[in-house]
Amino acid sequence: MLDTQAAVPSLMRWGVSPHADLVYRTLITFGPWSVDRISRSLEMKARQVRRALDELNALGAATPSRAVADGNGEDRVWSCRGPSHVLPVLRDRHHRNALAHHRLHQSLSRMAYPNIVAGLARTPANGVRALDGLRRTVERMTELAAAERHEHLAMNPEPAFDTAAIRAAAPFNRRLAARGVTILSLGVPASPDDESDWHDEELRCQGMQYRELPEVPAKLIIFDRTTALVRQDAADRERGMWEITAPDLVAELANLFRQQWDLAKDPGRDWTPPMNLTPRESTIVVLLAKGYTDAAIAAKLDISVRTIAYTLSALMDRYDVTNRFQLGLRLGAEAARQAPSAADAGPEDDPEHRPEQE
Repeated sequence: MLDTQAAVPSLMRWGVSPHADLVYRTLITFGPWSVDRISRSLEMKARQVRRALDELNALGAATPSRAVADGNGEDRVWSCRGPSHVLPVLRDRHHRNALAHHRLHQSLSRMAYPNIVAGLARTPANGVRALDGLRRTVERMTELAAAERHEHLAMNPEPAFDTAAIRAAAPFNRRLAARGVTILSLGVPASPDDESDWHDEELRCQGMQYRELPEVPAKLIIFDRTTALVRQDAADRERGMWEITAPDLVAELANLFRQQWDLAKDPGRDWTPPMNLTPRESTIVVLLAKGYTDAAIAAKLDISVRTIAYTLSALMDRYDVTNRFQLGLRLGAEAARQAPSAADAGPEDDPEHRPEQE
């Protein structure tokens, strides 16, 4: 999984469970295996492996083939279909379900979005001011972020960010995370040309919470619930933003954010590292799992390639393995064990529990 030459895509962000994702990665890497062999190699219970395979089979991602005799009796060998077939199906299903869910909740809640932006010009001058132009907006955002101490709320309607935008935002995002500021980020599904995935992973490894909706009403940033920024023109970022400090308007915008946040869902991640790793360790192994090279990670995180090598060497010593691939399997197995799963629930906790057919 951490082999940068052959990174296997994850299915978790498309709604697949951690156990099923790990089993899929194993089958992609090693080819057809039996339940017993998967169980022993990943240190997972046989019933967890069977449920993972049933889940993959229902998605058309894995199928049973011939039966083989092993030390525990008759067992089937399972194989999987390639990512080029599986991922488009999962993406389409996930998007259709998310859009239907969102529209249903919007119609049931009967929410009327506050038409705040249209009336800003009539708001008292001490409560609102215009930040004209992109340059002035960025300068003010930097000042506000430097003073932020408690909570940062961001609503982003853009499906894609380019490298320049991420490079500009990364330094103060890192400083927010380093100060322990709570970061809640609400966005929309990324388009194919989005270049922000590496920075999202970096921030999530440092504690940022991220959720998605199929669509969000506006570009909105709220600093410590005392100052809010909204675009002057939703279609033109170059126009700049309104800076709002009037308490009643900031509170109304914060309520709008919370309404949308409560409707949104965490889209999942390509791979979730074990909880006992440091933020830097987590960021490095997640980006390696996504297929980034050591040099690319070093450039994006502003660290040296040697730092990456030292970090991975220390992890291999800690997990008593000799190469990155073995480290990836160990980390993947540990992360799957730590993830909450219905497969781990007892009969009294799982209404759909059925006795095992051993």
